Amino acid sequence: MTGTRDDPVRAPTRVRVEPIGIDLDVRPDETVMAAALRVGLTWPTLCHGKAECAVCALKVVDGLPGAVERGERERDALRRYKGITDQQRPEVRLACQLRVTAPLVVRKPGVRRAGTG
Repeated sequence: MTGTRDDPVRAPTRVRVEPIGIDLDVRPDETVMAAALRVGLTWPTLCHGKAECAVCALKVVDGLPGAVERGERERDALRRYKGITDQQRPEVRLACQLRVTAPLVVRKPGVRRAGTG
C-alpha cells in the first residue's frame, strides 16, 4: 500500500502497555483496544468497544500529546461512568476509543495474554 504526496500512508504507532510490559503497534485509525485484541491480548471490558461501560479505561503515563482528542462518545462515557468532565484528567482515556498519532506509554492493570489467568 502506498500513499500520495497529499495522502501519505502512516506507519503503525508504538504503544507500551504497562504493567504487562507489552509493545503494541497500533495501526492508523485503530484503537488501542482493537490493536491489543488483534495481537491476542485480552483487555478488560463489558461492552466490547462500544464506549458503554468505561471498564477499558486506561491512564496515559507518557506521551499524552500523541493521543487523538476525546470524541463525543468517549467524553459521554467518562462523564457517565467515571464522573470525569471533558477538561478533567486528560490522561484517563477509554482504550476502545483511543487512537494515537505518536508513541505512548499507558497503564492498564488486567491486560493479559489470551489464555492466561
